[in-house]
Amino acid sequence: MDLTLVTSYDASPEEVFAMITDVTFQEQVFERLRARSYDVEVGDSGDDRAVRVHWQTQPVDVPVVARRLVGHSLVLAQNKIWHRPDVDGAREAEVDGEVSGAPVRLTGRTRITPEGRGTTQSFELHVTASLPVVGKGLEQVMADAVRIRLEKKFEVAWSWLAGSL
Repeated sequence: MDLTLVTSYDASPEEVFAMITDVTFQEQVFERLRARSYDVEVGDSGDDRAVRVHWQTQPVDVPVVARRLVGHSLVLAQNKIWHRPDVDGAREAEVDGEVSGAPVRLTGRTRITPEGRGTTQSFELHVTASLPVVGKGLEQVMADAVRIRLEKKFEVAWSWLAGSL
């Protein structure tokens, strides 16, 4: 299952990168999501910058036959490895994630690019589940959880950049 999201910010790529790699910013996103629990780590990985998040969703509509694997909520782990900027300030990150207790994977890329006086951030993600019968349902549940987190992240980012957080 593919998941594509795009948003724009009224800030430079450098400001957007500083924001999305800030632990406090990431924690604000999880607070707004009302995540049951979460953990955020940001650190250097050679020349790259790694952002690792681990969170548990509120109870979600997990298919009945999959509940014995994951329960009524999802525990997700996601890693982004941000690479050095291009000459114009654009950056790209590889995204990798999983659901605890189930063979469900998230892979893809996110990119921040300058656009006029602002910046665009795009996500091109792919969710796969290697389970017969319930795989497509789990893909949908994970894709929904990631989409909701990203949409909430966009809201927090707009407030953060406007100085209202």
